[in-house]
Amino acid sequence: MNILITSAGRRTSLMLAFQKAARPLGLKVFAADLDPLAPACLLADAAFPVPRVTDPGYGPALLHLCRQWGVGLIVPTIDPELPILARQTAAFAAEGIVPLLSSPGFIDLCRDKWRLVQVLRAQAIDVPASWLPAELPETAALTLPERLFLKPRDGSASLNTYPCHREQLARTLRMVPNALVQECLAGPEITVDALLDFQGRPIHYVPRERIRTQGGESTQGVTLDLPDLDRWIERVLAVCSPLGARGPITIQGFLTGRGPVLTEINPRFGGGFPLALAAGADYPAWILALLGGQPVPSRLGQYRRGLFMTRHFTEIFLDTLPWPL
Repeated sequence: MNILITSAGRRTSLMLAFQKAARPLGLKVFAADLDPLAPACLLADAAFPVPRVTDPGYGPALLHLCRQWGVGLIVPTIDPELPILARQTAAFAAEGIVPLLSSPGFIDLCRDKWRLVQVLRAQAIDVPASWLPAELPETAALTLPERLFLKPRDGSASLNTYPCHREQLARTLRMVPNALVQECLAGPEITVDALLDFQGRPIHYVPRERIRTQGGESTQGVTLDLPDLDRWIERVLAVCSPLGARGPITIQGFLTGRGPVLTEINPRFGGGFPLALAAGADYPAWILALLGGQPVPSRLGQYRRGLFMTRHFTEIFLDTLPWPL
């Protein structure tokens, strides 16, 4: 049951963590990506070119790789590939291959940020006040909050997201495809790396403050020690589980004057997962144990608190590419 990390990109720490968990079991960890210079590909046991995620041949190419190289677990890393893999779960399952995914319904819910806030609000989870542009009244520039935040309803990686003053709303809307309008929240931005088993039982979580980000990914952070936040996280996980959350999920929000406010959920490993890993979230090892039929106890609230992370660039040099650019 070898492992394939897809859209591997710069997820070098995730690659190394899975290798550490896999090697005592005699397993290998492979990478798939479009880019032959993707750093994680150069650290993998082997790496393979695949079409773009949006290409109709993407899913069949992954299935072929899994058959050829004895892959039993696919670990996706970016939002656009999640619904594609979810639609082909049956084809993978027929070959004994497990994509590390939440249910298709939960993936679709998380991709639609408007639906997500409606569902969570109905479950008494605080979310930002939100509006669709078509539903805004003509007096929106007078009745909306003074500070707003615009993002694509189906976006990812913080692309096409803009804070704006309500007087700038009409102009900013033209810059955001499929826009969602929300109140702009004030307070520390937080992320929660969490893991649920394949039946939806919460196993672990690590909350962290995003001190600094680049391209939507945390470059500096610190794990938090807030008992009230721990209770909020466990409430969120209890809501997400029956909705179909499985495996790794990443919860995002803000610590505001009215308490934690949830803004997004990404049903995959977050880019800042290395901080959670260092704080005790050995999710790769626990996932392999679950797949092997071993019991993995819940460790809710058990993580190293007050642990800081900062990131830097490092280099890999090579004379030949594993495949052409």
